[in-house]
Amino acid sequence: MRELLQESLDPIDWKELRAQGHRMLDDMFDHQENLRHRPVWQPIPPEKRAPFREALPQEATPLESVHASFMHGILPYSIGNAHPGFMGWVQGGGTAVGMLAEMLAAGLNANVGGRDQIPLDVERQLVQWMAELFGFPAGASGLFVTGSSMANLIGVLVARTAALGVSVRRTGVGNVNQIHASKLSAYTSAAAHGCIAQAMDLSGIGVDALRVIPVNARHQMDISLLEQAIAHDRRAGFQPFFLAGTAGTVDIGAIDDLAALAEIAEREAIWFHVDGAYAALGILAADIAPGLRGIERADSIAMDFHKWAQVQYDAGFVLVRNGAMHEATFAAPASYLSRHTRGMAAGSPWPCDFGPDLSRNFKALKTWFTIKTYGARRLGQVMSGTCALARYLEHCVGATPELELLAPVSLNIVCFGFKCSQPDAVNAE
Repeated sequence: MRELLQESLDPIDWKELRAQGHRMLDDMFDHQENLRHRPVWQPIPPEKRAPFREALPQEATPLESVHASFMHGILPYSIGNAHPGFMGWVQGGGTAVGMLAEMLAAGLNANVGGRDQIPLDVERQLVQWMAELFGFPAGASGLFVTGSSMANLIGVLVARTAALGVSVRRTGVGNVNQIHASKLSAYTSAAAHGCIAQAMDLSGIGVDALRVIPVNARHQMDISLLEQAIAHDRRAGFQPFFLAGTAGTVDIGAIDDLAALAEIAEREAIWFHVDGAYAALGILAADIAPGLRGIERADSIAMDFHKWAQVQYDAGFVLVRNGAMHEATFAAPASYLSRHTRGMAAGSPWPCDFGPDLSRNFKALKTWFTIKTYGARRLGQVMSGTCALARYLEHCVGATPELELLAPVSLNIVCFGFKCSQPDAVNAE
């Protein structure tokens, strides 16, 4: 069937295709090898945008021509996060190893939503590794997703199921007998990523149920104000159900006092989630890990391998302590997903039982390749190195009268600006 489909599209000249593939791969290696000699980012001329406004092509275009369009019209005009001089936002640059792994995954073209196949074992091994890394029990579950926006949403949904019961999936948040969803309350810091509020929206609980707690001088959630907010809500008849700590804020890289948050969550019987999109994987670094103390007590953790771990985009991940609750939140019976003890339908549960996606690409492979190739210790050393570089920059800013430090340096983000009469306008420009 595959050959019939391919032949109907175009009879394959494997020799020519292989030669063209070699040229394409060599071009990408050349691009990566010489990246530092190119601009990080450059304005896009109107004539470079024009081809991407053309109508749907009705006839075939030679692969070599399409590749040339990529090299001249796409490659030079990306955002530049792979460049060694890129200093915008918390974005990883990827590696040549990850690029090759992506090629292998694309060639395999596995749909890893389910079925009995080794790609699922690769993802399960990553779940095992992350459970080991964060001190989660053997019954923990995990799932590759697009990024931590989705991982944080999954954290909220599993917490919602834990608070309202599995029946919420059938009756909806407005028709739960035990506890009305409008009386649920959640908590995060003023420095938290906006996807926490978005998750409250998408889960049906609503953004109004999210209490945004101010931060202290270190840009961490203020513990005293959090405790006051929880106590106030309980007196008002609310049920606190979700507490989201942040490991690496997007503005300065601050890490909440996760140990203190874990104590409060345990005492108040609240689901403790950590948005570790940026810094959770800092646990791989000996000098960063102590700042994450308490993360091992979380009920769920969101993280991104495509940030500090330098895996190719996208490679988000969620880890959940209670795998049974995670599965109960998403598993759905369907005749075309029936499970058996042998054949392709064996190997249950499947990834589709732990998230909203049935069709899924093989994100785990590039992550597996990266960790296997470089090793956890080396990845941690790279993370430590970025923090050392930030501390050096902090020192340079402090030694330069024309500059001023604008926020504490927690990890590898340095916020600084020019001292002048109109600093906001000058620094924005």
